Amino acid sequence: MRIYGFFRPQDLFTFGNAACGVVSAIFSIRGEFRIAAILLVAAVVMDFLDGKVARLFKGAHPYGKELDSLSDAISFGFASALFGYCFLEANSSNRPVFIVVLVFFVLCGIARLARFNITNLKGYYQGMPITMNGLIIPAIYFAGLPAEWYPLVYALSGVLMISSFRVKKIV
Repeated sequence: MRIYGFFRPQDLFTFGNAACGVVSAIFSIRGEFRIAAILLVAAVVMDFLDGKVARLFKGAHPYGKELDSLSDAISFGFASALFGYCFLEANSSNRPVFIVVLVFFVLCGIARLARFNITNLKGYYQGMPITMNGLIIPAIYFAGLPAEWYPLVYALSGVLMISSFRVKKIV
């Protein structure tokens, strides 16, 4: 089967999520943190819309679930981590410890997504959804949290993603 045979309308939004993550990473590297943060929020909007469109078309499918997780890993794992690294690089000197924290953060995000893909929980998530990083990271940036606090925020976010507590689905 050709690859385009797998695509559904909601996948355009899923790709939009990944594209926002990639472009956010580029702006982070360039030190344009405001734009990078806005793009992380845009990735959250795209992630929200892909679910809405899937429900509208009654089109949830295994390919889309995998595509969504890969896109989330890019935007809310890697791009969010790169944002933090570049911001700290520009504003602090606590780099070696933060690199370890960021690796932990990304690995926790991947583990969380893998657990999500193999469980079939109804009405709730187990652990903090990785998508929340697309709101938390921009929020701490726009709130002006000093760079020295970023390692703690990323470590806490990693722990929350792999935790076993339940988060009620609101959508």
